[in-house]
Amino acid sequence: MARVGLAATANILSIGGNIILMTLKLVIGTIFGSISLIADGFDSVLDLVSASIAGVGERRSRKPADQDHPFGHYKFQMISSLVIASTMFLSSYFIAENAIKKLVEGIPYDLEIFVLVAATISFVGKILLYIGVMTIGKKLNSAVYIANAKNYRTDAISSVFVGFAYLGVKYNVWWLDPAFALVIVCLILYTGYEITKSSLPELLDKGPPQEIIDKLKEKALSFEHVEEVHVIRLRSVLGSYTGDFHILVNPKLSIIAAHKISEKVKAELEQDTDFKDLIIHIEPALPEELLEPK
Repeated sequence: MARVGLAATANILSIGGNIILMTLKLVIGTIFGSISLIADGFDSVLDLVSASIAGVGERRSRKPADQDHPFGHYKFQMISSLVIASTMFLSSYFIAENAIKKLVEGIPYDLEIFVLVAATISFVGKILLYIGVMTIGKKLNSAVYIANAKNYRTDAISSVFVGFAYLGVKYNVWWLDPAFALVIVCLILYTGYEITKSSLPELLDKGPPQEIIDKLKEKALSFEHVEEVHVIRLRSVLGSYTGDFHILVNPKLSIIAAHKISEKVKAELEQDTDFKDLIIHIEPALPEELLEPK
């Protein structure tokens, strides 16, 4: 229930906050002709889409395993994160197109103080959204909420550039407005890259770093009668590693005794938050089975 409540809070913050900021930036940007504020507002439209995707992805990923999905539904988080990154790449294209067009036209224009006010409100709003959603994302160990929070952090920085653009236009450096819109594009693209870089490997079942494998081996080998650990196949699941591996035990042990050892190894490893839902294969420590001859 606590998880559901936190997820609902993150969804309300994201959707409600983005509706308010999107409306503010698009209306003021359109009325007063600020391309950087319009760019920021259009990004908030996609933030609204991303927030909805994040909510669906988080909800679906927490569904328990079933007959059709015996390994669970956690990959919905990775898919949702990649969709969020895709919306960021898409928004970058349209923002860049409008900014370049404005630069090519080369027609000087002025901006009103309302643009700076909107940029300031947007900055404060996005910082609050970043803090709130990131905090919840870390508590839930939710990749999709963390991805969304990173997007809000980029938006806050974008609003700072809108403020600089306003100051530039007021001092007759009109091209700073579309130029900073292109800077915003670069920030959005970088954040989209960051999200993709963190989500894609997990979606493709990338294995753990060597220190995780070493930790598993060390703990398993600390049990009496476990002589070797090999064929370790692990993948990341929401911050922990799951999978299977083989332990080679004294061949003189009975099946029951060997099984009890494997259960103890499993329980010991799963007390560590790095491991969950491990499957252990038991083999006799015969010369032909050993990968590391004694």
